[in-house]
Amino acid sequence: MVMEINTFFSFKHIRHLLGKFKVLGAGFEPEIKESLNEIKNKIDGLSIIDERSKRLEFLTSVVEERSRTLESLLYVIEERSRMLENLLIVQDQRSQTLEYLINKGNYAAQYQIDQVHKIHIDILKTSISYRQLTSYSNSTGVLELITEFPIATESNDHISPDSTIEGLLRPVPFVKDCIRILGQEIKCLDLGTGAAGTVFEFIMNKVIAVGIDGSDYCRANDIGYWPVLTNNLFTCDITKPFSFLFKNTGDAVHFDVITIWEVLEHIHEKDLSELLTNVSKLLSVQGYFIGSISLVEYVDRDGIPYHVTLKPKQWWKQKFLENKLIMLEEHPFNERFFCRGNGPRYQDFHNYEINPNEGFWFVAQKL
Repeated sequence: MVMEINTFFSFKHIRHLLGKFKVLGAGFEPEIKESLNEIKNKIDGLSIIDERSKRLEFLTSVVEERSRTLESLLYVIEERSRMLENLLIVQDQRSQTLEYLINKGNYAAQYQIDQVHKIHIDILKTSISYRQLTSYSNSTGVLELITEFPIATESNDHISPDSTIEGLLRPVPFVKDCIRILGQEIKCLDLGTGAAGTVFEFIMNKVIAVGIDGSDYCRANDIGYWPVLTNNLFTCDITKPFSFLFKNTGDAVHFDVITIWEVLEHIHEKDLSELLTNVSKLLSVQGYFIGSISLVEYVDRDGIPYHVTLKPKQWWKQKFLENKLIMLEEHPFNERFFCRGNGPRYQDFHNYEINPNEGFWFVAQKL
């Protein structure tokens, strides 16, 4: 029997031919039958491969189509990213413009306040109320500052003294609170006094008070209350040993209240122990060390930092303990009356009650 076989067969045709071979080879030897079965199995395998190849080809086309779609989406995302970047640039430019206008307004307002304050000081020098306070505003007749370091020459606050003019506001509620708690017969020391508003307010309430600043900029330029309180304001480096003595007896003076508003963060870490030792030495047994510590950066016009020790509150607590001072968890003072960190207001833009990440208050005593 002769059969014509085309050069190309589908797998279906091949299976059909194998069926015929099986019939024709019924009388063949078993080896031939086994060979034919092997050929049939291999052809069946090729059929599966062919089917899977077609499926793979289909999947490849789907992947290519989706790749083109993804490429289009990436292009859209990139285009919108550029649009967003342009919008951010515009927003930043407008923010800078707004910030400039706000700063300009603040500077103008501060200038006007400074001018009014200078007029107030000139009038105050000849006022009756000031003459009546002469005994309280003449601490040099009672106290003497002992120091070998009259200026903090290495401090950036002295080198670039813009920061030293702060402290102009008179903290009326705070001073009244101190008198309510401790009585009228107290002695007060303000460290880093700046424009000396705190010292002046204590004196206006007939309390003996003195202030120290590390720079002589305010004294040299008649800033704040320095022209008025010539006998109550001193300069010295508070990170070096200093003390106050009673002139008539030579005994050491101890203060019932020592304040330090936004000063400690200006002190290098290596100098803090000496400063806190001075505080512990000057504080009376039941006296209070009261102040605020900023946690935000503050630099001068050249980018040199004023705030050189920015540490969390827990770190400061430990530093106080190392120098025999303890921050009190509870105390009798109203923190909303404190001189700094209760803004926004003139020369006090931060509010530590609303934004504790910007700074904190403390009230401490000797261990």
